[in-house]
Amino acid sequence: MAKISKRKFLILILILSSLLTSFTSFNLISQAFNQNKLELIPLGNIAGIKLDTKGVLIIGIDENYLKYKDRNIKIGDIIVKIEGKEVNKAQDIKDIIDNTNKHFVNVTIKRNGKYISKNVKLYKDGKDDSYKIGVWVRDKIAGIGTLTCYNPKTKEFYALGHGITDVDTGSIIEVKKGFLYKSKEIGVKKGVSGVPGEITGNFDKQNIMGEFNSNNDFGIKGVMNNEYRWDNLKPIEVGHYYEVEKGDAYILFSDKNNKIKKYKIKIKKIFNQNKPKSKSMIVEIVDKNLINYTGGIVQGMSGAPIIQNGKLMGAITHVFVNNPKKGYAIFMDWMLK
Repeated sequence: MAKISKRKFLILILILSSLLTSFTSFNLISQAFNQNKLELIPLGNIAGIKLDTKGVLIIGIDENYLKYKDRNIKIGDIIVKIEGKEVNKAQDIKDIIDNTNKHFVNVTIKRNGKYISKNVKLYKDGKDDSYKIGVWVRDKIAGIGTLTCYNPKTKEFYALGHGITDVDTGSIIEVKKGFLYKSKEIGVKKGVSGVPGEITGNFDKQNIMGEFNSNNDFGIKGVMNNEYRWDNLKPIEVGHYYEVEKGDAYILFSDKNNKIKKYKIKIKKIFNQNKPKSKSMIVEIVDKNLINYTGGIVQGMSGAPIIQNGKLMGAITHVFVNNPKKGYAIFMDWMLK
């Protein structure tokens, strides 16, 4: 056997040491990556949604009070306090004003995320001699939406893929407390070109599935009640926005018997986004069964999870009014922000 010089031996040792170090570093990075993988359970269940507002949203100004231009109260403002007392429903305004003898009341409103305090003149209603602040307000919202996914570790759910907004002002509703209700019956008004369809249903108000107090541009998040958790279902990995590809995918959505089914879609376009937006992709429904059932994407389907290559990639958010087979979807990354 040929002898190896001392110098060559040392070089060999250094090479082997370098290779072992590189392999160890790669292995540690791989382990860290695997540990950071998030796995969630995709859903597709339809739920009734009801929420009480945090403060009351001004949706209109009483014509009897329009002459008082110095009030500077606007549609879209949120009344949070009057005379230092918390306001969370329309009745609170009446109760506070009825118990004051002032012609002006101090009102705290929230506008564009900032709190403003001002003195507001009351006017006397000649019909019942009561004093009023002169605004129309909304304190409750109800509707239907689709649950996107569930985290078996935290017991949290995510839904909708876009925020709950007021129909009159378009403002994101600030939630004091919201509830999910289990559906008893599901119906569908099919969408056609020019007229979006919608999901209809009956919901048991005594059958609360979960609660939430988070509502932002990318949906709602809350915690499921103990009896409505999907810990028995298998979670799948969440895909990142850069993993989404044009082409085949599928969504999960409840059929008319309230059973979750897979429906084929095509991801037609992917938007290059470096910050969260609710319109991240354009998708098209290609599954004949879903087209026969709903006509395509309908109101109430927002939140239906999108799965591609075995990963949870996003959720349906909007329908194209003139082509209900197509619509927008959001990256899952943005919903989890």
